[in-house]
Amino acid sequence: MSSLSPRTLLDRLGLRPQKSLGQHFLAQPQQARRLVAALELAPEDVVVEVGPGLGALTHPLAEEAARLVALELDRRLAEFLAREFQSHPRVLILCQDVLTYDFTALAREVGRSLKVVGNLPYQITSPLLFKLAAEKAAIERAVLMMQQEVAHRLMAAPGGRDYGILSVLLQYHFALESLFSLGPGNFYPPPRVTSTVVRLRPRPHEPAAADPELLRRLVRLAFGQRRKTLANSLAAGAPELGLSAARVPGLLTALGIDPRRRPETVSVAEYVALANHLAARKAATAPGEA
Repeated sequence: MSSLSPRTLLDRLGLRPQKSLGQHFLAQPQQARRLVAALELAPEDVVVEVGPGLGALTHPLAEEAARLVALELDRRLAEFLAREFQSHPRVLILCQDVLTYDFTALAREVGRSLKVVGNLPYQITSPLLFKLAAEKAAIERAVLMMQQEVAHRLMAAPGGRDYGILSVLLQYHFALESLFSLGPGNFYPPPRVTSTVVRLRPRPHEPAAADPELLRRLVRLAFGQRRKTLANSLAAGAPELGLSAARVPGLLTALGIDPRRRPETVSVAEYVALANHLAARKAATAPGEA
């Protein structure tokens, strides 16, 4: 990491943080080292860094990873980093939106799963988490810094207001660990919120969802009207699940789920069981008989 503060370095480059991109640059080298340490890098590891910014994480990552791909959406910063790391053959700086990046293709190219790290802008946190879930076969581990409120939603247990779509789907796909939090003073410019670092490891599924896409649709329908009961929420989208609205209460009861429960009280395992029942029913039922 440069010995210059982010503010000084930005001044020298003639740049200002872009609010539209959610730019808050990590200003403490020791905190950058904590994030890199949480990746538990081996000499052969290939790392994708999300939003390298001024290179706070990029420098220590370049020293430890076999290969580093850093994705920076801000063209000005991508050009700066390309100059900064032009003598590092193992570092590739791409001016690209991480939400369009093909993690699976890179994992296939290098012949191994990837490690992912980054300080995430608020506006891309949920979309990126869902993208990592969709491409988790390519991911060995991710260490991501996000707003504390998003981390709370990610880690939430059933029964609370933070428990929702993000909680269910990410907890299904990953084992999650909240590692540590960083206050606004660790960044320039300082954000108005606390940040939390979360580690994600793909988990084996017990039981597995027979149709992960059906599970995703089910959970989104359930929480689409979370003030309603689970039965009413699912009845509203019953055709999308391949059944009639009238059958929803009986189906829930057969699985031991009270139709009067709210979506936020239903566990990940219960959503998986419901999705698998629907998948089995769909496979066994001829079209038009739902």
